[in-house]
Amino acid sequence: MDKEYIIQNIRDKKFQERKAEADRVYSEMLKLKAEISARWGYQRMMEIVSSDLRMRMGRQNMLLSNAVLKGEPEEMIRQTEAMKRGLQKLDDYVRKQGFEELDPDIWITKHPKTGIQIVIALSADALEKCVAICQAEKPSLYFSINEIYSMIDEEVFDIKNRFGGKFGNVEILDRKAIDINEKAKGFLEDELLL
Repeated sequence: MDKEYIIQNIRDKKFQERKAEADRVYSEMLKLKAEISARWGYQRMMEIVSSDLRMRMGRQNMLLSNAVLKGEPEEMIRQTEAMKRGLQKLDDYVRKQGFEELDPDIWITKHPKTGIQIVIALSADALEKCVAICQAEKPSLYFSINEIYSMIDEEVFDIKNRFGGKFGNVEILDRKAIDINEKAKGFLEDELLL
């Protein structure tokens, strides 16, 4: 973002109001994405939809990320609204194809290294559905939550208990953007090489 642009708008009340509006719209989109993800499993849904829709969503994701990084409220609102429409199209497409929503007793995720789909049954009743999902959507593995619990050392549970409810169980009620440029004053601006 251009430094003159930042300095010019930092004290502009209208700009700050539009920025707050952009943050509000972005928060709405995140809530919609979380709701849709809970219904279908976002990664699972992206595999179910047509390649054209998947490609368009990938492009929209990129445009939204760029708008957020740029920090221009009007562009951020425009791209966030487009993402909301895209999420709604994903939801409609999957529903029209006849797929069933996820059981709330089933979690679906991807292994971070192998990319294999992991299906977790939170109840004994959900285990049968997990097996069926794994047979239909290969490569997949299923686990019951009890199997996962048995893999965790008891000392880990003791450590978590010591936090007394102050660890985890966080709900995001609202999102306030951090002014990165304000926080970055006094830091060197170097390119990060990996």
